[in-house]
Amino acid sequence: MAIKYCKKPGLPGEPHSVHNIEQHYIQKFADRCEHQDNGCIFLQGNVQNNGYMNWWYRYDDADGRRLRYITAHRFAALTSGKFTEQEVNEYCVLHDCDQHYENNDISYRQCVNPDHLFIGTVQDNIKDCINKGRYVKPPRMIGEDNYNAKLTEKQVLWVIEQHYKITQVQLGEILNVNTSTIEAIHRNITWKHLPR
Repeated sequence: MAIKYCKKPGLPGEPHSVHNIEQHYIQKFADRCEHQDNGCIFLQGNVQNNGYMNWWYRYDDADGRRLRYITAHRFAALTSGKFTEQEVNEYCVLHDCDQHYENNDISYRQCVNPDHLFIGTVQDNIKDCINKGRYVKPPRMIGEDNYNAKLTEKQVLWVIEQHYKITQVQLGEILNVNTSTIEAIHRNITWKHLPR
């Protein structure tokens, strides 16, 4: 049985449908587009921290007038007719024009030119990112900077100092953490950067 790769893991959200989008939202979108010298078309407006832009539309359903948000490049793909609704709803909408930008320049994410977009799986998106040299490994957060840290560095140093003096169960009770947390420190699985 073949595995079907969707846009993102988990249950799919409510799909967007072209027949729900009134023409004036499409025209309003087109009016805010600005052509760039390199062929990209940028939507003018507020850019999110991740470089993408959102768009919105309203439509009527049984519960009344609804407001829906969608990323601008996905809206462009949906309304262009170049891709099916199912493709846009189930898969990633990827940019092909990012190859003309520096690796640290994410302004290409504002591009809504349907000719610069293509459909792919999450795996395709990752491969595309790696192949174009855009993948940046996130910094490794160690010690107290790791959001999973249950103890402070001072407490961990004390735990290391008490190895073979106090049982792991007692250390866990004193510091109000699971025994497995203490065991991971003693086995050098966590807090590896600290001297033993």
